[in-house]
Amino acid sequence: MFHKSSTYGQAEYTARTVSSTIPDASHFGPQTRSGSSGAVAEDTMAGSSVVQKSCVKTLGHDPVVERLCAFLSGRVSERVTLKELSRFLGYSEKYASDVFQRYMGRPFSKHLKQLRLDKATSMLLEERHTITKIAESVGFSDAFAFSHFFKRAVGCSPTEYRRQQLRQADMA
Repeated sequence: MFHKSSTYGQAEYTARTVSSTIPDASHFGPQTRSGSSGAVAEDTMAGSSVVQKSCVKTLGHDPVVERLCAFLSGRVSERVTLKELSRFLGYSEKYASDVFQRYMGRPFSKHLKQLRLDKATSMLLEERHTITKIAESVGFSDAFAFSHFFKRAVGCSPTEYRRQQLRQADMA
């Protein structure tokens, strides 16, 4: 609690309190990634442990990175919010957002969208998955919303993407 008789100003007090809750503040800074897209999950159908292992392998074995990866690994198909992340970390939403950005290299919403896009593109390469099933697997309530998201991100519909990828695979 902040007391007026304290020698610290409110900002100093908050900064000292908050920075002491992070495992080693020297870890802050840009993280390196392999690949141009910063993709975290390559094999998303194998389960959440693959997403988590891939995330840690790509971003390092920092305790905070491991916690962030653990949080996201099983939730790609759910409606995940920054509020849930902040509760998981025990931080305010603003601070959780800042921590996520520093450790993961991009904002929470962009990272989650990329995870979903990576999983969707991987699933689209397998003809056995319907667009509706893929939409559900990546956290969309219906195929229309998923198709809209996918088209904005990739530039073509999921069906067109699948056709193009399968055609390229047949030619190779």
